[in-house]
Order: sequence, then structure tokens, then C-alpha cells
Amino acid sequence: MKVFFTLFLPLTWLYQFLFWLSQGRKKTTVLPNALVISVGNITVGGTGKTPFVQYLVQYFQKTNKEYAITILSRGYKAKLSKEGAILTDGNFPNLFGDEPSEHKERFPSVQVMIGQNRIDSFLKYNQIQSKQHIVILDDGFQHNQIHRDFDIVLLDNNAPFGNGFTIPLGYLREPISHLKRANVIVFTKITETNQKEFEKGKVTLGRLGIQLPTFGSSFRADAYQINLDTFEQTLVPKNSREQEVRPNYSYFLFTGVGNPIHVLETTISTLNTNQIQSRFFPDHYEFEETVLLALLDAKDEKTIFVTTEKDWVKVRTQNKFIEELKRHKIQLFVIRVDVVLHEQSVFESMLAHLVSTYEVKNGLVSKPS
Repeated sequence: MKVFFTLFLPLTWLYQFLFWLSQGRKKTTVLPNALVISVGNITVGGTGKTPFVQYLVQYFQKTNKEYAITILSRGYKAKLSKEGAILTDGNFPNLFGDEPSEHKERFPSVQVMIGQNRIDSFLKYNQIQSKQHIVILDDGFQHNQIHRDFDIVLLDNNAPFGNGFTIPLGYLREPISHLKRANVIVFTKITETNQKEFEKGKVTLGRLGIQLPTFGSSFRADAYQINLDTFEQTLVPKNSREQEVRPNYSYFLFTGVGNPIHVLETTISTLNTNQIQSRFFPDHYEFEETVLLALLDAKDEKTIFVTTEKDWVKVRTQNKFIEELKRHKIQLFVIRVDVVLHEQSVFESMLAHLVSTYEVKNGLVSKPS
């Protein structure tokens, strides 16, 4: 372990220097006629950015119905990421990326754009001319080329600061002290068993002089059964005795996300059963047809397949796999995750104030006398 530390510490310092250098060279651009909110993190891996972005969309659609909403993403591993693109639907995750496709699938009226150069993508594809326009940067904390009005940083409550080191010695994208750039910090994935870690995390922030509004959040998960003919989703009622409802059934979870263990734990809790086998794939896995078909080995109609929304947008494009599920009479469930903010009213009052300030600044309302 000491040899490993000695070997990688200089590389960690080099990474920090190169990160600092690259960030300093980037010019910040203001997106025209838009209120810009960033949702990001400082660690490698899943902190729950996708459901949090969706939480923000739901909030603004409910409280600011006159506003158009854009989600601006890099489109990680998307074939069109380099040139940029705007999504018309969520049917082509290989072209646009799984998370942008999931966003577009859930919110058809929201403008979703991707591009390694997000500024160019926005200027090229933006179809919203009104100043009543909210742009959400998905995974935007390190993307300082775009000026943002509000920076939300998510920390996974299970390991909010990794081991304290940046890449490659640790999992931090940038030093913890850089959290001072944020406007709000939200600890995610809080449960009854890790609640104490939330309190410890807040103490750590205070010790480092990071005095920012800090919130906790949890996930609420539901299972939806997919109609394999129409792809319509039906909520699976929760039952305290799942095995009495589906006796002799077992579940098979397959997923390619940043934190598959958390998905497994969520699935166990949601379905209220331990009768779950699992197969994990790398994050953003493309699910080739041959791989999916191999999952059917030794499976019959007493097995229910389970996956996540993020995975489903890719799986549903594999027609042969879908046909084989139907032929074997195998059901497919999708786990949908929504964010539950602790002290939600306080957090949402900050969002309301943010919009009010933007409206005054841009002449959308009269300044109070």
C-alpha cells in the first residue's frame, strides 16, 4: 500500500496542476436569455445527477409553467457528442447518450441538447427565443466555460469525499476545497443506516471552511412493469409480502450504471425480496444483442427481469431480445428513482428566489419599490 501511495502521489499532484491549468485557460461565456443552473459533483462515479436533474425539471414545470426548459449535456459516449445534436425523442441512445435519452423520454416537451462543446451546441440548436428560459447543465460543475447563475453540487453520502485524494490516487475530480465555488451542496442517497455519515460530512465541510447551504436527500424508488408490445409502463403496487403475491418467482437484475450495488439494494427494498440474482455491466454499457440474449440462458416465465430507466432506453432498442422475452413469457420491470429532498421547502424557496432575481435582472417584472 505504501509503494502504491508513493507511486501515484506525484501523478495526483500532476493531475491537479493540469486541471488547474486547463480550467484557468477556459473563457467563460454567458448563454443569452437564459437562467443557467448546474448540477454536478466532484467525484468519479454516480452521485444521482440524473434523478436530481429530473427533480428540477418537475419543480420548474410545476411552479414556472411559462418557462421553457433545456437540459444541456455533454452526451457521454454518444456518437454525436463531438459534433453536437438536439434530441427529437429518446429512441436513439447510441447517438445521443443514455442519460439525455432518458431525460427526453420522461420529458418530451423539454429541449435536450448534447455536445462536447456545449456552447456551440446551444448556439446552434437552441430553439427557445423567450427570456423565460431555464437551462440545466447536466454534470456541469467542472464545465466553467459556461457562466451559471446557480451551482448545485451532489455528494454521495456513502463516500462524499472519496479517500480525500484526486485522480489517480483517489476518486475526486478536483480537491474538496473547490466546493467553495458552489452555491448549494446536497448529500444524496441518505438512508436510515448511513444518516450519521451525513452529519459527519457537514462537520468535515465546516472544518474546511466551506460555509454553504447544505441539504440531504434520499431516493424514492418504484417498479414499473413494461408492456413489451407497446412499451407502456404500469406501476407495480408495493406489497409487504411480495412472495405471497408472486409465489415461486425470482428476479434477475441487470444494469450498467456507476453504482450497481446501490441499484441492487434499491431493487431489494423496492420489491421487498431477496430472491434476486444480478449481473453488473460497466457504466454506460451499450448492451449488444448477443450479450442480452445470453442473459436468457436457464431463465423461464418464473423469472422477472429488472433493470433501470437509464438501461431501459438502450435495452428497448434491441428488438430480438424483446421478442425473446415475449416468447419465453418473461416479464420486465424497470426501477424508476425520484429524489426526495430533506427540508424541501427551504431548498425550493431558494429556487423561487433565484427565478425572481433573474426576472428582475432581465426586466421580466418590475423592480419592487
